[in-house]
Amino acid sequence: MRINPVLYGVLVVVIFFGVILGFQAAGVWSISGKVDNNGKAIQPDANNVESIKGWMTLEQICTVYNVSLPELLAQFGLPADTPATTALKDLESDTFDTTALRAWLQSKAQGGEPVQSATASPTAAPEPESTLQPAVEPTAEQPVSPTAEPTAHMPPARTITGKTTFQELLDWGLAQSTIEGILGEGMPAGATVIKDYVTGKGLEFSSIKTSLQAELDKLP
Repeated sequence: MRINPVLYGVLVVVIFFGVILGFQAAGVWSISGKVDNNGKAIQPDANNVESIKGWMTLEQICTVYNVSLPELLAQFGLPADTPATTALKDLESDTFDTTALRAWLQSKAQGGEPVQSATASPTAAPEPESTLQPAVEPTAEQPVSPTAEPTAHMPPARTITGKTTFQELLDWGLAQSTIEGILGEGMPAGATVIKDYVTGKGLEFSSIKTSLQAELDKLP
C-alpha cells in the first residue's frame, strides 16, 4: 500500500511540532535562554557581574545588585525617564554597554560598597558620632576656595567604545590575526567602525566588544 506523498509530508510536520510542543508543555524545553525550565526569568548572579547579559533589563540589575535606577541612569548619562523594563542592549552608546556596567558594579563592590542580593538581610550600620566643626565665616585672609567643576566622563585609554575603529585596535597593539579570530573572518578596512561592522553582520556588539577588550587588557 503506497502512502500519498502529501499525506506523508503532513504527518512528518505534525509529529515534529507535536514533539516540540509536548516537551515545552512538560517544562523540559526552553529555546529563549531567558527563562528556566519552569518559565521563570533567569536572573544575574549577585556575586558575579560576568553573569549580566545584554537582554537583561535595568529592573533586574537594580534588584539583584541593590542599586537604584536613578543612580544607574545618572552614572552613565542615560535619560532620567528610561523605563526600568528596558533591555541593556537597547541602551548601548558611547558611554554605556554591558561591559561598562559590569566594571562599575565591580568597582562599587571593591570600593567599600559591596553588591548585595535583594533577598539578603542588610545589617544596620551604627551611626557615627558627630564630628562636625562650627562653621567659620570666610575673612579677607581666608579666601573661599572655588567649587571644582565636575569632570566629563571619559573612557580610559585602550577602551573600546561605539566609535572605535579596527585601525585603533591595531594602533593599540592588537594583532590582526587575533581580531580575525574573534570575528571568525577577515578584518575589514582599518577605518571601519567596529560597532557598525558587527551590527551590520547581525551580531551582538557587546559580545564581540567584550572578547576584543579582554585581548587588549592582556597587552602590556
